[in-house]
Amino acid sequence: MAETDAALAALHDLLDDGLGLNPEYEDQLSSHLPMALDALQELGADGARLREFRRRYGARLSKLPPALPLGTLRPVAFGRIADYPAWLAYYRTALLDIGHDALLRRELPALMQGCGGAAFHGLIRAGHALRHGHQGELAASLAYWASRHMPLAAEPGAPLPLGEWLAALCALPDAGAMPLRPLIAQRMADWGGREDWRVVAGRLAVEELPALARSAAALYVHTADFTVLHMITASAALRQNSPWMDAQAMRPFGAAAAAALLSSGAARQAAAGPLPVASASLDWDRLATLTLIQHNDHVIKLVAACRKMDRVDPAPAWRAAAARALGDTPQNSP
Repeated sequence: MAETDAALAALHDLLDDGLGLNPEYEDQLSSHLPMALDALQELGADGARLREFRRRYGARLSKLPPALPLGTLRPVAFGRIADYPAWLAYYRTALLDIGHDALLRRELPALMQGCGGAAFHGLIRAGHALRHGHQGELAASLAYWASRHMPLAAEPGAPLPLGEWLAALCALPDAGAMPLRPLIAQRMADWGGREDWRVVAGRLAVEELPALARSAAALYVHTADFTVLHMITASAALRQNSPWMDAQAMRPFGAAAAAALLSSGAARQAAAGPLPVASASLDWDRLATLTLIQHNDHVIKLVAACRKMDRVDPAPAWRAAAARALGDTPQNSP
């Protein structure tokens, strides 16, 4: 217990320091530093391992200008990365004024309208922040989410079960018909601009979101698709955020997932399912041990997300997806 407490204290110290860093690097690449640190600590990393990861990963990140004062006014609109410092100051003030429960209930329904922005990383980062309870990092995660907010204007329609929804997505042109774009979020935005996509994308029944998450895990086992990986970590974050949302607030996640599946070209394989998944030979303790020596932030986050999901919604696909990530580690990508 003392070791766990010490590791959590080290995590909070590193998160304090990280509030002065840019949430992105290079060309719109999200910083995974706070998310990967949280995942490592959750999987059992001690303070020394967390600090080592911070040294390696943090070298790519630049410092922010001096923080704006508490009481900074709310920016006029979502979706401008230049407003990140103002959003950070605004959310830090709001947390002090009304607390995280009231703030999340107030903000999450609007933020979820753009949950696919930056390849789901605002949502994902908020999920990690809620687990460890660091208030500054929660403000930073909401600020990043607000700054990269990306609404996808799906039309309302009669809710569909997962299989019918996937089949309807597969009736649309495949990813080869779309522009070649380097970032997941850019490809998702392209799909969101299509009228035929809008008619279908938002119709997944909200009660099917857990089945969608399990389907994504099985799909990752078969493909190791990088966009599908983000759907898994986003699904875990959605569950972490769900106590502060009703079903209507969670509905936009289905549309964002539709854009992600189509932008990756994985929708047709998902629709062919249920995809068979054999139980992984390694147990969670061994998978966690292997993850703690990883330097790949995506793999670290995926394994932590899969273990978390397996605890609340057990299925063979979670452990199999984690094993696949550790056995076929992708390079860092946008």
